[in-house]
Parts: sequence; structure tokens; C-alpha cells
Amino acid sequence: FLINPNEKIGVVGRTGSGKSTVTLCLFRILEATSGKILIDDIDISKIGLNKLRRNLTIIPQDPSLMEGTLRYNIDPLNLSSNENILKVMKSIGFDYIVDRDPEGLLQEISEGGSNLSVGEKQLICITRAILRKSRIIIMDEATASIDYKTEEMIQKAVSELLNDSTFITIAHRIKTIINYDKILTLDSGRVVDFDSPKNLLNDKTSLFYELYSKSNL
Repeated sequence: FLINPNEKIGVVGRTGSGKSTVTLCLFRILEATSGKILIDDIDISKIGLNKLRRNLTIIPQDPSLMEGTLRYNIDPLNLSSNENILKVMKSIGFDYIVDRDPEGLLQEISEGGSNLSVGEKQLICITRAILRKSRIIIMDEATASIDYKTEEMIQKAVSELLNDSTFITIAHRIKTIINYDKILTLDSGRVVDFDSPKNLLNDKTSLFYELYSKSNL
């Protein structure tokens, strides 16, 4: 399948269909024994891992944080100004965490983010990803622990602030990706659907239509 620049692709499928394997292959955590993955016509197996991974950003399903300040966890390489960080946090409705602690961005985060909720840890990873502005961003069920209202704010912010990026979202909820450009439906490691949501919903024989029908949207 071919993903065009700046497209937003939702990846769906039943448990064990191969959704997360797509991510593992893109980052070459799993090395291919056959076939190829090309980015801008470059075979990713032919370039160094550092170069490949430096140009990709992942927002993982289970975020992990380091002991240190909130600011350090958001911008570990100190590339962004406080003003820019706060602007991004406000755009996704996460600025409240700064207001609730007198230390603001310098408040301490425990090892693994144990003093934060799962949703807050996820929002830190999303803030970090937006600030990096990678051309390819992979979200692995990244909003599964976030309420619908916050998720809508994130989707809006992502569209506005990262409109030059290509998104591949491993979807936990159909609603997350229903307005994306295309849906990639996997089944037992194979592509069974790859088309716009509208076209797939008009095709009642598609697996995506079946998954959508069971989602009670």
C-alpha cells in the first residue's frame, strides 16, 4: 500500500491482526526477511537506525517518563522556549498541569511518571511529539486512556500544528480515525481494506464496515 505525503492513515483490525507490527517494522525493531518499506523511495533497511528513528516520532500506547522536571520530559534536548511549550499544551487542553503546581514547568516528575495519571503521561508524550514536528508520526493507540473531549482537542491541535506531517494512527476506537484520509484494515497480518472511510462504509462487504457496525457509533 502507498501512503502519500501529509495523509492521515488510521490502522484498524481485530486483536492480533498485526496493527502494532506495522510500527515495529517501521522502526526496524522487527527486521524484514522479505519485502520492502520505502520512505521517499529510500529502502529503510539500507540506512542507519539512528538516522531512521531520528526522522520518526512515536506516541506509544504505554508512555514512559524519566525522573526530572515536567519541562525536561517534554523537551529533553532543550530545543523549545517555555512560551512555545505552553502554547502547545494549551492547544491540547493540558496547560492545567502547569497552573496546579507553583513550580509550573519545573515541577518534579517521578520515575516512570508515577505521580501522574495515565492520561497525563500520554499528554506529555503528545506535547513532545507536536514540538518535534517530525514528518512522520505514529500514534499507537495513544488516546485510549484519554476522554473523548480531550481527544477531540488533540485531533484538532494535531491537524493545525502538524499539517505538514504524515500520520499513521493505530486506532483503539473507530471514532478516533473516522475523519482520516484513509483506513488501513488488517486481518491476520494482511491488508484487507485500504481506502477512504466514506468508500469503505459504502461497501458493506468490507471488514471496516463490520468493525464500524459493532462500534455503536
